[in-house]
Amino acid sequence: MTYIEFLLVFTVLPISILLILLRKFLNKQYILTLMLVSVIAFVATSAWDNYAVYSGIWMFPREKTLGIYLYYVPIEEYLFFFLQTYLTGLVQLFYLSKFYNIEDKHPAKNSVSIKIFSLNVYALIFYLYANDTEPLKLPFGEWNYLFHLFSWAGTFILIQFVFGRRKIIHNIKLIIVPTIIMTIYFSLADSISIGNGIWYFDPVQTIGAKIGNVPVEEILFFLMTNILITEAMVLFLKQEFLLPKKK
Repeated sequence: MTYIEFLLVFTVLPISILLILLRKFLNKQYILTLMLVSVIAFVATSAWDNYAVYSGIWMFPREKTLGIYLYYVPIEEYLFFFLQTYLTGLVQLFYLSKFYNIEDKHPAKNSVSIKIFSLNVYALIFYLYANDTEPLKLPFGEWNYLFHLFSWAGTFILIQFVFGRRKIIHNIKLIIVPTIIMTIYFSLADSISIGNGIWYFDPVQTIGAKIGNVPVEEILFFLMTNILITEAMVLFLKQEFLLPKKK
């Protein structure tokens, strides 16, 4: 299995199925919000992922990719940033459709400042990475992956919580449930990708703990990135869109 085949099977196919199942719930607000979150995820993760590959924390064998690279990362990896966001966002919408009253509202005006702030922060970090031709590599040995993950994802989770803690707490189930589902799903898919040699990790820069063949850092990666996605969707959607169904 190649990377592009992995994407087709584990992201494009389930996204296509969910689009069909959720077609009557895909209103303007949700589509625009999902597109915004996907752009933010792309900008933020591109810089982070390029630095990780530059540092040798993980690698992509050329024979498993199309051979098209932008900086240090194959084009399939950039596609994955979008596709993971779309898939997690659609699973969250499926949960919304079952337990919430979905209304077709325009995005809330009070969320605009959060959007602008997030875009500026992510764009600034991408600019700094892109213009540093020889960045320093992490010096923490087997803790490099964990440090890299928590310094990046932890920062953005904290930013989102500081700016939207009331809304996040109020809609915590809408964040936790899809996050758990997608963390399990992507961890299982990751196990298959590792088994097929689509990507691999530097054992010197990971702590060595695994579940099956998946490093614990990878499971934490999917946990934290899915938290970022589901939190962002909740923050950017208008609260009227997030009203639980009456029992």
